[in-house]
Amino acid sequence: MSGPSVDAVISAVDNLLAGALDADRMPLAVEQLRQLFNGSKACLSRIGPNMTAADSVSTNSDEAMQRRCYEDLAEDFVRLGETLRSVPIGSVYRDSDLLGEETLRASRPWREWMAPQDMYGGIACRLAETGSSSWFFDVQRGKNQESFDAAEAALLGQLAPLLRKVTELSRQVGHLKLQRDEARGALDALAMAIVIVDRDLQVSYANEGADEILSDPEGAIGLRQGRLFARQPSDQRQLKRLVEAALRSATDPLEEHRSSMIVRGSSDGAHALSACVMPAAPTRPGEAAPAKVMMALRPLGMATDLVVSSRQLFNLTESEARFASALASGLSLTQAAEAQGVRISTARTHLARIFQKTDTRQQSQLVSLLRGAVLPLRARA
Repeated sequence: MSGPSVDAVISAVDNLLAGALDADRMPLAVEQLRQLFNGSKACLSRIGPNMTAADSVSTNSDEAMQRRCYEDLAEDFVRLGETLRSVPIGSVYRDSDLLGEETLRASRPWREWMAPQDMYGGIACRLAETGSSSWFFDVQRGKNQESFDAAEAALLGQLAPLLRKVTELSRQVGHLKLQRDEARGALDALAMAIVIVDRDLQVSYANEGADEILSDPEGAIGLRQGRLFARQPSDQRQLKRLVEAALRSATDPLEEHRSSMIVRGSSDGAHALSACVMPAAPTRPGEAAPAKVMMALRPLGMATDLVVSSRQLFNLTESEARFASALASGLSLTQAAEAQGVRISTARTHLARIFQKTDTRQQSQLVSLLRGAVLPLRARA
């Protein structure tokens, strides 16, 4: 058969490179590879222990067949993968030559998975090895099609170096995405709002807590054309200075600078919050200064369950926690005793035990500690 056009090969290559950076575009690239070889099915995947559907991009996918591959036939495919380990990385092979025609046709993967999908003869290339797993590209021909010829095997050999690089890049990008998603999940779980901005206060990331603050139309801080802005002009200027100072401190940690401020929602202090700014990443000698900073936002006067927090953080009893919460709310010792319905002598006993468990000696120290003793996790519905 005549070979594919140059334009078809270039288009397939372009989409492979795009698919390495964006997994959503990889199915199109694999489909174009199938068409290059006039195949019945093509697949770019990993074979090895604990393989899942996420490790494979294939054409003409059938959900029922995919489940069979990664459930009922998983052990058979793992054994097949062990056979593939004898093939040098980058080498093109015919599955029938590698396994033997009779052995291949007698195997469960062929009888129960390949044959039902009209996969009667293929060429493949082993691309990478990770532990006990192998990554490979495979393209098949149907029962009524001619087998692959030497020119088509040579074409796959020419594409093999690119396929290897694409596979490696895809794995690296996937790992980075996993790390990013895990980091974002951890930031979203924090009770503290986290925003990452550049020198111009352009927001590149905001966790769930920050989204709530920035979407409040009456809040102290909001968004305007993607940039962070404070409601009060004087606070906006100060916020900009904090960001500039944080960026300078990344390269000169000895420079003294202010890193936090109170941002006011209105002149009477309503909706006020605290903002603490720090470099988004540390720098090493010779490295360029980071272009972004991380900002931690926390509403002042935020309602919190001090009883729960103090019990979990300081191992207080229920009675001690309620008493500590009353003191943290601003009540005096006498007022706290009256609010809890206990004698002043009992209140003093509670206070002594609380001092011991919180390692404080004065009521003012205790109150200051308790007001900051908020469990740093967001409540989930």
